[in-house]
Amino acid sequence: MKKMLAVFLVAVLVLGLVGCSGTPAASSGTPNASSGTPDAASDTPDASASAPAQPESGRKKVGMCAASLSFDFQIQMSNGIERAAKENGYEYTVYDYDFDSEKMLSGLDTLAASDVGAMYGLFLAPESATAFMKDHPEIGVLTQGEVVEGALAGTINDYVTLGEQFVEALDAFVKENNITSGDIAALWLETCENEDSEYFAAKEQIKDVIEAWCEGKDFHVVSEYYPKDNEEAANVTMQIMNASPNVRFFFCFNNGYAIAAANEIGSAKSDVSEYFVFSSEGDTESFRLIAENKSAYRACAYMDIEESGYQVGMQLINFIENGKMENVVVTKDLVTGANVQDYME
Repeated sequence: MKKMLAVFLVAVLVLGLVGCSGTPAASSGTPNASSGTPDAASDTPDASASAPAQPESGRKKVGMCAASLSFDFQIQMSNGIERAAKENGYEYTVYDYDFDSEKMLSGLDTLAASDVGAMYGLFLAPESATAFMKDHPEIGVLTQGEVVEGALAGTINDYVTLGEQFVEALDAFVKENNITSGDIAALWLETCENEDSEYFAAKEQIKDVIEAWCEGKDFHVVSEYYPKDNEEAANVTMQIMNASPNVRFFFCFNNGYAIAAANEIGSAKSDVSEYFVFSSEGDTESFRLIAENKSAYRACAYMDIEESGYQVGMQLINFIENGKMENVVVTKDLVTGANVQDYME
């Protein structure tokens, strides 16, 4: 299926990727939601060993080039980086380019002009970001979801495991409810459609896992869309249900999309007992919906996003102080009705 064209992203989270919160200022407070658990250190060799970049002394400022602060994922990453900066006596600045590739370039130049020593970015146009990084080797860059050419490190995600978490949760759901057939739809981040993006590769890895699970069963992946925001995700969900009544299972590469899809299903169907929505992220609202068992929202892959942002912030500071930057490894827990109480306060 073709997407409805729009400018955007991950994403998805990642994502991102991605949520229901409003756009914060650079010093926004921590939102209620959360979603990802990274390790502070990585087994990946020190990326700076092969990179000519060296920090400039006196640059006690870190920054973020945000794809869109209308997404909960990016808000929480920003909050985590800001917390690391404040704890270590650094200034922090964030530029929101709102999924506009031209604004992304302006944002990178703005951050460089503001004298940041290191920055984190989720780049809609990785090739343009690479050109910037080559022109500014003195700025250490850590990228989201991939190590873009020119960057020193990235957040590392295991998308095969994410796909396996989806099919594990779906398999348990259909067995528990004696469901033997049905169709699957996916709501991807917009950047997943860009074949030059690592998010496209992530999408393909996840789809391969899902389609492998479908083999020999009467389950089929029949629809995929790339909504630009939560409102469009809700509209697309309704379109899918109208056009393909057999679609009852949804993979959402973003928590906001999952909540929007579940709400849309709930408003359209009086009985949602055979509907299943999964999110690649999770937060307190996700846990509430899963625990109540009245919504089609059944499972999520949870990570502490703000903690991930904090670890990213510490690597930005690591570059400025030591000339080193390491990958931040992201891990996620599968949360379903069987264990959701363990994640609720």
